[in-house]
Amino acid sequence: MMLAGLNFNNNMSLMLVFLLFGMAQVVLYKTFLNLKDVVIDQVHASPVFVGEQYHVRLQLTASSRRYQIQVAMNESQDTANIMTKAGQWQLAGESKRRGYQKLPRLKLLTRYPLGLVTVWAYCQPQSAVLIYPRPEQPCPPFPTHGGLDGPDVTVFQGDEMDDLRPYQSGDPIRDIAWKKSAQGQGVFVKKYHLKQGKELLFNYSQIPLTDVEARLSRLTAWVVAADKQALNYQLKLPNYSSRMGHGERHYHDCLTALALFGQGGEPWPE
Repeated sequence: MMLAGLNFNNNMSLMLVFLLFGMAQVVLYKTFLNLKDVVIDQVHASPVFVGEQYHVRLQLTASSRRYQIQVAMNESQDTANIMTKAGQWQLAGESKRRGYQKLPRLKLLTRYPLGLVTVWAYCQPQSAVLIYPRPEQPCPPFPTHGGLDGPDVTVFQGDEMDDLRPYQSGDPIRDIAWKKSAQGQGVFVKKYHLKQGKELLFNYSQIPLTDVEARLSRLTAWVVAADKQALNYQLKLPNYSSRMGHGERHYHDCLTALALFGQGGEPWPE
């Protein structure tokens, strides 16, 4: 259009060219100012279990009113039409493995006011999201060994006989009551009274599984179930032992120990 205007000496064409060029410069400048001085004040993600989506909450602030700012993470975008001096976003991500998972890079972008120009900036959060082990499903019964007032070993049967019962296929031979069986009225086995502690003890070394992750999954299921029932419990891992108790803080401490098992257990910097 400019070449045509110069060739035919058309002042109206040249005026239109300069007007459009000036508008493009203003739009570019306004788009840049819409993102300029926007600050990410807070980035937080609450712990989740392996396989669940975690949600990242962002707190953005600016010195003046801003419009149509987008925040992108992992190719997903969450758009706010209008942002005042402070705005909040919530983005979702996938949990992959237990332990601390570094948050992905964030992208802030805007196309305000006309959508012809895109201005963006990247931010790499220094925080991370804590991923708990996946609980075993369905949750197995609580262990029969107890904490306070109970033995600290796995009990497969009781240790105080209080009755006899008819023999069933699979009963161990050592439990057969030979004197009663010799009377010719059938084969009987000893029925024991099972001792159990008043409180629950979840001990890593007493789980009859060989896979580490399977053990952690079972311990996680027990911790979650005990917390829902408001029961006192204690968690024992190699190089870690919680107190006997319950409550939100105790629950989080036990799950954190399970999440960081075998990873050094170093806290992520705030």
